[in-house]
Amino acid sequence: MAKSRNKSQRRKKSQVGEFSRVRAHTKRMNTGVRLAFCGLLLTACAAFLASALKPYRELSEKRTDLADVEELETSVIERKDAKERELKAIETDPAYLEIIARDRLNYHKPDEHVFRIKR
Repeated sequence: MAKSRNKSQRRKKSQVGEFSRVRAHTKRMNTGVRLAFCGLLLTACAAFLASALKPYRELSEKRTDLADVEELETSVIERKDAKERELKAIETDPAYLEIIARDRLNYHKPDEHVFRIKR
């Protein structure tokens, strides 16, 4: 009986020793799994940021293009309004029409001498 007790105690000690080795190995594996998971998570975040960066750049370029087009539109509208005012003045104001004819078209009245000085 003493021998069987000794064997059972040895088995318990060896089982306890083996259990602690297995536990230590499991802890190392858990640490490795956690590190791998963190690495995978960082890689996924980097991939997401890389894929989101190109559309963000395109959006920024589109915004600058839109601002340029709006500025061009404003200048075209201002020129159109100026031309409409000039046309209305030509149609309604004979004095302005005479000024335009004399200045731009080099018209003059009979027996009138016009002197132009070029700059």
